[in-house]
Amino acid sequence: MPARRIDALSWDEVAEALTPERLVILPIGAFAKEHGLHLPMNTDALTAEAVAMAAAERLDALVAPVIGFGFYPAFTRYAGSQSLSRETFRALLAELTLGLIAHGARRLLLFNTGVSIEKSVEDVAALAGDKAQIVVAHLRLLGKNPGIEWQQKSGGHADERETSLMLAIAPQLVRMERAVNAQTPPNERRQPILSPWPDAQAEHSPSGATGDPTKASAEKGRRLFAALVDDIVDLVGRA
Repeated sequence: MPARRIDALSWDEVAEALTPERLVILPIGAFAKEHGLHLPMNTDALTAEAVAMAAAERLDALVAPVIGFGFYPAFTRYAGSQSLSRETFRALLAELTLGLIAHGARRLLLFNTGVSIEKSVEDVAALAGDKAQIVVAHLRLLGKNPGIEWQQKSGGHADERETSLMLAIAPQLVRMERAVNAQTPPNERRQPILSPWPDAQAEHSPSGATGDPTKASAEKGRRLFAALVDDIVDLVGRA
């Protein structure tokens, strides 16, 4: 089947494709979350879909539409960044996952790009696990050995790693001239972000990034992308 995106098929094609043997990948990545001054706010959504599609080619899988809204309280101080409550996101993901199962999916991969929703994703997988085989893959835990010598000393968001990935996936959307070194100097703490969410543990960065995106390159991104896809294929194969 050349087309692997569920939203690009007609309903009868989806019905035919949703056999118990075929894997369905649910990519989870924010549509609206700040990613520094140099990356678009839909960076996570673009990453989730690109990696999911590449993995789907190797796994003969279907890819569901990106779940673009989640529990992202650490970013709500930055204009345009959107967050659901933890409970709302968990309910949303559960209903969408169970909906696919109701239509015949029996093998699912929840591919998540957000740290703050990891527990919710695990909870949903456990909830639906008696109805289908569900594998969870968190981006943060993948691509640890891509053969790259990272130059930044610390990072985590819109940094060398994430910016390199975007330079490989969507270079036209990356504005490297706006990238700034956002590594926290030794013995210096960032100021806490004032968030409406009481359990948010967040720190403020003037640019919104943490790490040094100026060290990013498309070649690093291509290697990281390949490592991410390899890890997902391996994870599914071991399930």
